[in-house]
Amino acid sequence: MADQNELMGIFNNLISDKKTVTLYNTYRGLPFSYDADLLAVEQGVVATRVHRHQAVSMALEGRTHLHNSILPEVIRANVVEVDFRKKQAILSEFVGVGDAVGKRTMVRVQPSESLEAEISDGRRRIRGRIADISTSGMCIFTFAASMYALSFGLEREVFVDFMPPRLDTVVRFMGVITNFNEQQGSFLHRFGLKIFPTPEIQPLLDEYITKQQQLILYEMEQTYHTMCQENARQG
Repeated sequence: MADQNELMGIFNNLISDKKTVTLYNTYRGLPFSYDADLLAVEQGVVATRVHRHQAVSMALEGRTHLHNSILPEVIRANVVEVDFRKKQAILSEFVGVGDAVGKRTMVRVQPSESLEAEISDGRRRIRGRIADISTSGMCIFTFAASMYALSFGLEREVFVDFMPPRLDTVVRFMGVITNFNEQQGSFLHRFGLKIFPTPEIQPLLDEYITKQQQLILYEMEQTYHTMCQENARQG
């Protein structure tokens, strides 16, 4: 576990050497990893200068992950405050989380509309809602696993059926269940799947993910400008 005093010393050295750290966040499934300047370290709090997209995702997530080769591991930090006009963020409560946490690079988008999907193993069928999707995986939320006491084993091959937006037909491809868990405090269950779209379906999936990515980036830009205006009103 990273020692706080050691971390503050490393951050001060990075400032002295004019070195950056890489920050990792996600926004509606999209990963963001930009280099950030460290501006000041004082009493366990670090001031940073960040990219505008990072600023939005940091503010909404309430935390970020930092990486640099001289850090002992990936460091998770809470986001205390974000000044969108100055593109600056204040971080605190630094915790080591290993070598890979927070460094996801696969684009996995959250649908803007409600997309239903059905998982089948040939004997049982469970209907749910797609939470996010990439070219090689998806996450499905469902109440059915609890309601009907149905479950699928890990690494089980299944069929996945769903209707992509603006397409009037259901597509089917194979998938493998990689994880399954119950959302704490609810009857909701989460299926994580690795998917294997057919050559006919792959272009449809690629097109949807690309368009959704563009929509999310546009939404992020609008959110950034709105937050800048809010900062200005607050003085």
